[in-house]
Amino acid sequence: MALLELRNVSRFFGKLAALTEVNLEIRENELVGLVGPNGSGKTTLFNVVSGFYRPSRGEIRYDGRRITGLRPDRISAMGLVRTFQSNILYKEATVLENLIRGYHLQARTNLWQAFFGARAYRREEMDIIRQAREALEYWGLTEVSHAPADQLPHGHQRILGLAMAMAADPKLLLLDEPVAGLSGEETREVMEHVRELAERGITIVLVEHHVKTVLSLCRRLVVLDYGRKIADGTPEEVTSRKEVIEAYLGTEEGSAP
Repeated sequence: MALLELRNVSRFFGKLAALTEVNLEIRENELVGLVGPNGSGKTTLFNVVSGFYRPSRGEIRYDGRRITGLRPDRISAMGLVRTFQSNILYKEATVLENLIRGYHLQARTNLWQAFFGARAYRREEMDIIRQAREALEYWGLTEVSHAPADQLPHGHQRILGLAMAMAADPKLLLLDEPVAGLSGEETREVMEHVRELAERGITIVLVEHHVKTVLSLCRRLVVLDYGRKIADGTPEEVTSRKEVIEAYLGTEEGSAP
């Protein structure tokens, strides 16, 4: 059974079709590259799957359940988590405070327990802080743990965004251009983390324009063009297809497979 399934999913903005009759299955433990020219519908697909947009037509199922039209917070709580092209952080909070807030998404105690300082709440708070500090070490952010997030270099902000996504304990992670704007060394560092997450059993769908990154990580590529799925297969199969070559005709070398 597919972990994620899109059945004839379309999304319209007025008369503009951003997605048209997309059928897609993502199986557990896959690391899939979602590629296509600019404006092909990749980010729209992520927005529809994660609940930020409601599909105009079609059905979305995750882990055997219908999630079409659910709110983003409910979808995230089910283990389907996404990152964004922009660095969405609590900018005035420190790096550590950002991670603590991320881990609070998994909190089980309620507001009344917090208000009265119940033992269960205090115990959970200590556990959240421990997990946040462990995440700082894993992602190489310990030295900047007390720096305001908005003062971090761009690369560190991207890494913090990934760390916060992982704080939500995802089963399926949608990564939207995680290495955009990073240096070569920063790109290698982030992609090594992505590879490690996949090896830990997290299913990942990756949108990325950096061709070498996609081809080095993904054994399966899905190609969108003008909101339609035009190819789905191994990198070798996909990059040799006429439709894919035509979709990228005229793009700058290296901007797409």
